[in-house]
Amino acid sequence: MKKIAILTLSIILNLQVTAQENPKKCITTSIVKKELENNPAYRIMRQNLVNYQKENTENNFENQVAITIPVVIHIVHRTQDNIGANTNISNAQIEDQLRILNEDFSKTNPEFPTPPRSTFISYAGNADIKFCLATTDPDGNSTTGITRTPTSKTSWDADDDDEKNYMKRTNQGGIDNWDPLRYMNIWICNLSNSSGGGQTLGYAYLPGIQASNQAWKDGLVVDYKWFGTIENASSSSDGRTPTHEIGHYLGLSHTFCESGGCCDNDNNSQWGLSVDDTPATDDNIYFGTVNANTNNNTCDDTFYGFGSDLLDMDENYMSYASDTWMFSNGQASVMNDVLSASTWQGGRSELKNSTVSVNCTGLIGTGLNNYQLENLNIYPNPTLGKLNIISADKINTLSITNIIGKEILFIKDFSAKTIDLSSYKNGVYFININTDKGTHIEKIIITK
Repeated sequence: MKKIAILTLSIILNLQVTAQENPKKCITTSIVKKELENNPAYRIMRQNLVNYQKENTENNFENQVAITIPVVIHIVHRTQDNIGANTNISNAQIEDQLRILNEDFSKTNPEFPTPPRSTFISYAGNADIKFCLATTDPDGNSTTGITRTPTSKTSWDADDDDEKNYMKRTNQGGIDNWDPLRYMNIWICNLSNSSGGGQTLGYAYLPGIQASNQAWKDGLVVDYKWFGTIENASSSSDGRTPTHEIGHYLGLSHTFCESGGCCDNDNNSQWGLSVDDTPATDDNIYFGTVNANTNNNTCDDTFYGFGSDLLDMDENYMSYASDTWMFSNGQASVMNDVLSASTWQGGRSELKNSTVSVNCTGLIGTGLNNYQLENLNIYPNPTLGKLNIISADKINTLSITNIIGKEILFIKDFSAKTIDLSSYKNGVYFININTDKGTHIEKIIITK
């Protein structure tokens, strides 16, 4: 096992990054490098967090209570897009992504307990973190935890040093963040790339910026096509882009080398915190699938302090492989370190202990954008299987999920008056109906 290596601030300041970004996929490396160069307060917070990890190597989070993080999702959409159309993603798509996040950060994702390959099954860690939509805004008002901001901008250029953060500014056509010490802000919008060389799916600053004079930048940005797996999401989206970006938000670096050749990227502390159980990987980034036959081994791990040479951990969420399903134990520990360190130490303990009230059901039922019941009639409920749905307004999307949040039915532009659920087992389900006027979610019961 590797020893934790802590580098000094002077090394961070002299950081030279030549990370491959083709396709770009995630630009965290470049935005953090630029911020370190131009923001002394951020450099100090990053060093404080390095010091915290060095001084708290005995931290043990195995028996801790699950951590709840309040989330606000800012949908910055094209003016012409109604809810559920294109950039103005529906509540159902948001719920789908929240389900994936809560599975990934609790090691309950469907790949476990028998993942596609078992090479690193003993390394797989449980961060035990739950992401829940805020139900009160910074002024104490009731909220669904979702904001929707129409904008005349068709897209946001992730290659432009300024525009890549403008969706976070009300005066630039986006929306200002909510208190970054108490809320995790996520901006969903249409990302573009003016310089070519690939598509940016998302990005996030490493922790510390929330305590600097640039705190307004803190949070995640995710392209709307890579948030969730249903409706307007890309057919290639597995919902792991937000998982990857939250990994950065909570202190994790990429697992592949970003300085040329072979290196142990997330243990050489060029970004601050050290993970001691992810094998070294070279800079020839692997974008392919991962299964029982995947056997990439690009570096000799004995050179980096391991007792033996290991395969590359391509299934790690912080890699660029197309199939990922795990954080390592060391990564889970780093994320918990970040959530234990105080704000002045560059950490997010105020987020961990946030006083914000939250909705952890995963369902966005009441509040803003809720479709009024007087316009909708769903009957009979309970039902033997045939369900009548009468709406005064056009139904853009209709979806049904089971009790654990798995979508079992999705219909776009629903125009029928009846759906047949008789083939499904008896039990509790949830129907999600989206119209231009909002969304309604209702529990339905099948009893045959």
